Amino acid sequence: MRSVLLFLVLLMLLAAAALTQQPKPAPAEPVRIAKVRENLYFIRGPATIGADGLPHEPGDVALRVTPEGIIMIDDKFQQNVPEILEQIRTVTSQPIKYILNTHSHADHAGGDAVLSEGIEIIAQHNVRENMLRNKQAGAPRIVFNDEAEVSLGGVTVEAHYLGRGHTNGDSVIYFRDLRVIHAGDLCIDGMPFIDYDNGGSALEWVKTLDNLLKIDFDTAIPGHGKLLTKDDVRANLAAFRKMNQHMTELVKKKVPKQQATADLKNYLKDIGWDRTVSTDTFLKRSLDRYYDEIAAANPN
Repeated sequence: MRSVLLFLVLLMLLAAAALTQQPKPAPAEPVRIAKVRENLYFIRGPATIGADGLPHEPGDVALRVTPEGIIMIDDKFQQNVPEILEQIRTVTSQPIKYILNTHSHADHAGGDAVLSEGIEIIAQHNVRENMLRNKQAGAPRIVFNDEAEVSLGGVTVEAHYLGRGHTNGDSVIYFRDLRVIHAGDLCIDGMPFIDYDNGGSALEWVKTLDNLLKIDFDTAIPGHGKLLTKDDVRANLAAFRKMNQHMTELVKKKVPKQQATADLKNYLKDIGWDRTVSTDTFLKRSLDRYYDEIAAANPN
């Protein structure tokens, strides 16, 4: 009997060793670069398939190439930096001179930790505060309140803080001469995730998107996903308004929280947000506090 048990234990150990030696699955799509306008590129990937069956990838990076260097927007996770640099070398030999962070999340600003030496990183002041509070490495040394400009090689790139939304420090980066913005996670190819721990707000977000739509642009590089048009952003805002209005109606009818949040899950189908890369994150991390925010704004 003892020998049988030893044999079974040996089999289990061999099976465990075999599992640990299996190579990690290849990403659904690798890190890749695409041209947006002349001397403006964006980098996506790597994409992996999540539990929801959808491809998930860290934040989109933008590159404005000038004769004197590169102004880069966001830098994904720290581990993605070597692949970003590899993609950059396929379009230019110019060095990165400045990085603008759209917000503090590590899938957008994680690379700050290894890129801050010799490269100036700039962000809205709440980005720095969030990174310091969350003990996230590479917090920007240069910050601004409402707007900033970076000029390099005859090119000027603008950063605008238009209000709270995804977090309390989201910036919209504006390439005015090309009529293109990088909207960070204020606009993604999916539904919004409201990061209440870092100052996000559903009610303020729609006001921020109203401000964003006042900018003269026709193409938006989103925080995640494919390029968007201004009409795509308008459609995103319209869906957001519908979601806020629906929850407001439930709150005013005094529908209990558990019932109201269950109702909203079903309502997402009506606005096309029931199956996006950010839906599960919203449902797990935003939904309860979303109800609380709407309820606090409608106390009677």
